Amino acid sequence: MTDNTTIDKLTAGLKDKLKVDAAPFVPASFTAANNDNSDGKKIKHKASQKRHNNRGKNNKPKEATKPQQNNDGGDNSAPDNAGVGKEGNAKNKGKHKGKKDFGKSKSSKPRNNEKQNTATELKENSKDKQQNDGPGNKEKQGKPSDNKRQSQGKDKGNTNKGQTKAQKKKQNNNTRVDIRDEKQVDDATSKQPQKQEKHKKTAKPNKKSVASSSSAPTSKQSIPPNQPQTTNDLNYAAGRPLTVVHIAEKPSIGQAIAVGLGGGGNKSYGKSLPVHEFVDNSPFPKAPKASKVTHVVSSVAGHVFNVDFPSEFQSWDTVDPAELFHAPVVKKPCKGSVVKHLQEITKGADFMVLWMDCDREGENINFEVLECCMHLMAGSGSKFDRVYRAHFSAINPSDIMKAYNALGKPDKFQSLSVDARQELDLKVGVAFSRFQTRYFQGRYGDLDSAVLSYGPCQTPTLGFCVQRHLEMETFKPEPYWLLDLGIMNSGTMCRAVWDSGRSFNRNKVDSYIATCRDANPASVAKVISVITKDKNQGRPVPLNTVALLKACSKALGIGPHSALQMAERLYLSGYLSYPRTESTRYPKSFDIASTLQDQLQDNRWGSYVRDLLRDGVNVAKGGVDMGDHPPITPCRHARAGELTGDMARVYDLVTRHFIASVSHDAKWRSTTVKISIEELGEKGDFTIRGKTLISPGFLAIMLRKQYGDEREDVPFGEEEEEEKDLPEFKEGDMYGLFFSGSKKSGNKISVAPTGKFCTLDIKEKMTTPPTYLTESELISRMEKHGIGTDASISTHIENIIKRYYVELIPGRKLKPTKLGLVLAQGYHLIDNSLVLPTIRSDIEDQCNNIAKGLAERDDVVRKAIDLFSAKFNYFVDNISKMDVLFGSSFAKLQDVGKPFTRCGFTRRYLQFITGPPPRLYNKTTETVYVLPIGGEIKQWTGRNCPVEGCNFELCLYSVGAPPRTFPLCPNCFNSPKPEWGHVPGEDSTTTPGDEEDENKERNIRRMAGKNMIRECPHPDKMPLIEEMTVSPDPESNGVLILDPHLGPKWRLVSTREPTIVHMPKSVEKVTVLNAKDEVLGCRMMSIEFKEGESPLEGGKKKYTSCFANDEMLQGLVRIHHGDERMKASYRGGRGRGRGGGRGGRGGGRGRGRR
Repeated sequence: MTDNTTIDKLTAGLKDKLKVDAAPFVPASFTAANNDNSDGKKIKHKASQKRHNNRGKNNKPKEATKPQQNNDGGDNSAPDNAGVGKEGNAKNKGKHKGKKDFGKSKSSKPRNNEKQNTATELKENSKDKQQNDGPGNKEKQGKPSDNKRQSQGKDKGNTNKGQTKAQKKKQNNNTRVDIRDEKQVDDATSKQPQKQEKHKKTAKPNKKSVASSSSAPTSKQSIPPNQPQTTNDLNYAAGRPLTVVHIAEKPSIGQAIAVGLGGGGNKSYGKSLPVHEFVDNSPFPKAPKASKVTHVVSSVAGHVFNVDFPSEFQSWDTVDPAELFHAPVVKKPCKGSVVKHLQEITKGADFMVLWMDCDREGENINFEVLECCMHLMAGSGSKFDRVYRAHFSAINPSDIMKAYNALGKPDKFQSLSVDARQELDLKVGVAFSRFQTRYFQGRYGDLDSAVLSYGPCQTPTLGFCVQRHLEMETFKPEPYWLLDLGIMNSGTMCRAVWDSGRSFNRNKVDSYIATCRDANPASVAKVISVITKDKNQGRPVPLNTVALLKACSKALGIGPHSALQMAERLYLSGYLSYPRTESTRYPKSFDIASTLQDQLQDNRWGSYVRDLLRDGVNVAKGGVDMGDHPPITPCRHARAGELTGDMARVYDLVTRHFIASVSHDAKWRSTTVKISIEELGEKGDFTIRGKTLISPGFLAIMLRKQYGDEREDVPFGEEEEEEKDLPEFKEGDMYGLFFSGSKKSGNKISVAPTGKFCTLDIKEKMTTPPTYLTESELISRMEKHGIGTDASISTHIENIIKRYYVELIPGRKLKPTKLGLVLAQGYHLIDNSLVLPTIRSDIEDQCNNIAKGLAERDDVVRKAIDLFSAKFNYFVDNISKMDVLFGSSFAKLQDVGKPFTRCGFTRRYLQFITGPPPRLYNKTTETVYVLPIGGEIKQWTGRNCPVEGCNFELCLYSVGAPPRTFPLCPNCFNSPKPEWGHVPGEDSTTTPGDEEDENKERNIRRMAGKNMIRECPHPDKMPLIEEMTVSPDPESNGVLILDPHLGPKWRLVSTREPTIVHMPKSVEKVTVLNAKDEVLGCRMMSIEFKEGESPLEGGKKKYTSCFANDEMLQGLVRIHHGDERMKASYRGGRGRGRGGGRGGRGGGRGRGRR
């Protein structure tokens, strides 16, 4: 349990800091402190430290290179050079020399060519502005000041052709989409200068570019579907056939496009990424004079590339996390086969049409595709002129054809905004996560999380949950009193609400009762007014993504992440429109009547829809058309039982909501009765309210009590009217007062009088604390404060649940765990801007400006990186504040675990910490050795690692079903040598689907030190594995080793595949010899058979064999594959590799060298 007393003392005043509605974050100047002497921040690891020291001495950092120029004059410099600011040039100043301390982070001098403008700017901007906790109160993410732009334009190292950034901005209205380089996708914005600078050349506009080719935006850059755009010569391919390649984001959408355009008569081939091909005799809109059009439709599987660090920045042991802020980033193919597939189908194509989702992520994928294969298109000149983008919101044939006939252009600005966000999330998240994970996992043993991750969106999301928890913890219930007036009318007791609300003074309320009781003549309650009027309850606004997530959580009990997945599956199946949208108003072109007619045959709401079409539909009230996608609507009818489970429930909710949004308003008859007790003056006013439903309108179709917008902090006494019938009240009616329950009255009625009367009483109640945030309430707060987008909000909530920072309790409420509380409160103690939403909201605003063409990507990224780099330095300096909270809540490593194996350096026992993650801890040196995840770790006493200078006691690692067991050296696992080959677990491929979520999970697994490992944890060339290798594995790139469990059931196991080779039961003992096969290089085996069971000639018991070449022994073994995807047995014939024979069960023959 959390030591709440200790935490409360340490975090006094945090409740005020947690108020997210306080004054907005105002950046101020800062100077990162030098952290040369910080105790307890050093992650000790002898082997890795030794390698790191060598690296620091031998590898001097290279000088910052000058930005390179691309063909259109754009700046193509590396991200790390472009982003180095005041804090970021440490690696260019010889920072790596000498011993490295990961608990320290040194600041560095600004670049000379920037003339320290950054510091001057920040100092000026900090005047008269509110300072926040921590160092990061830096300049807001936004447009650079003019003097900054001019200074950058004069940088000595800037060789960019054209003009300064200030001049470029002045010419922004003359920008065109034009890609000149046929082998890469440029910025798609070749800027036409109005003024030339001295000694600089100007990029000339492409004369072939048509004037209609998109001009630079001043507000919104995306091309709406009803505004087609043509950038190629319409006489292209006149009189000859041409080929149009269509690329969709997912295979299912590709199939829908092929059906929509080709009508089903398609030639299809391919499995994972199918290709559909058909010939269309109708003209292609962008080349109407072609004689014939061949359409080739295929797809990718989400993102083509992942954003990651280069390999030299992947190690947790040799890379200071502070270096990551100014490290370069690279794009690595998610799957090489996808890149190859794109190049094959686009080679020689005349036109390319991109059918990605119509959001920013989709635009980013567009340019990833172009980067792969645009240079392979046929023809000369600007090939980007023959690249188009389809805008669509549903995948039914009519919408496909509508998009096909209104093709626009890809939007580079939206793609750049995604690039900026990906780079910031990667650098900030990984740097903070690496540092705090290694720091705290090296000190505490029961953290219940493999990685203590930080995320610019994830952490503020956690902060909202912790804020509510602290409000509950610091809440002190107080008693209050109110007057309770009950009116008996026509046999019905009606409770009247005291207009004064409530009082926290009991004596004052008692005095009111005494005044009425002692009145002469007797007090009466008089009806002052009776007001009855009809009110309309407005139909709901159309459904956007955020509203859908809230409704699914509140009404259906489906979490946001699952709800969005269900909606996407329904979209891919053609049942719903695109589920990621911000719009809450139907566009004018939306055909409401046609969408309703699709639902006429449904037995649940068909009759209601029929009446609605007859009486006339209504345009939905309110809402905003954001221009991205229309609101979420059904696209086709799903009969009852056609869908099942959560998909059916989500479809039902969306369809009912759509029908309700175009229905008639509901009508209520509301009655308000005002009652007064004259003796009490203004304190004697009471109100009775009630309402009855006259016309249900949209309420007949929408299950109204299941969901709706939350009203947080509803003032006392302003609750919604209750639906109930009131008896008849008339103005002037009087009711005699009877008293009951007052401390001072002394009068208690024992028999209720007959007729009309009223009772006046005192009710005592207690103020109640708020409850934990529901998912729906959390989504509302995230939307309000700009945390995440409509597409990513669900992922951030899912992440804090996966990390065990919060737990989901009944009522779909989110309760912070001990770990989540300590982390969030620790951030507040050090720098509350790390957990408050203000900075992230500012960055999201700047990404929006990039998407609109109002800000430059490099400027936004550089300023944000400088901001978070300084915050990281300050965080490292003050980590001891958070450490105090961890120490009061978690057990230190030396107090947990049990002796497991001996250290090869100190010969002392290492403590085994079960985790997560599992690890070994040396109390003497305070060194932590991370162990592989995904299997079972066991002791293997008496055996030491044969690697020179290691000598660690070995343990066993069992994985799979049935289990395969491998030897494991803790030291070598954490410090592998390059000559051993590929390290298991370093690379991980993502599966198609939610690419953003998969990529984050991949990075998180890497943050833990190693990925999930379900194979041998060591490389095959590591000496320990080589000593046990008896054969190459013909089914993989691995080897077969002798199972370290040894007898009595002898077997060989594959290091890379779930393959087990069972030796015959007649084998009594197997010994791996030092002798090796001259050709294969694997060890020989000495085999002893049981008495009387030897298959050898003459009954010999001992036998020396090289398994890979031994046909006799291969015929005796039994092969078992733990994975059904593997082949059932060895095949006969020549094996892969040198002499790799294969034998089948019971006597398959293999040919190999003997």
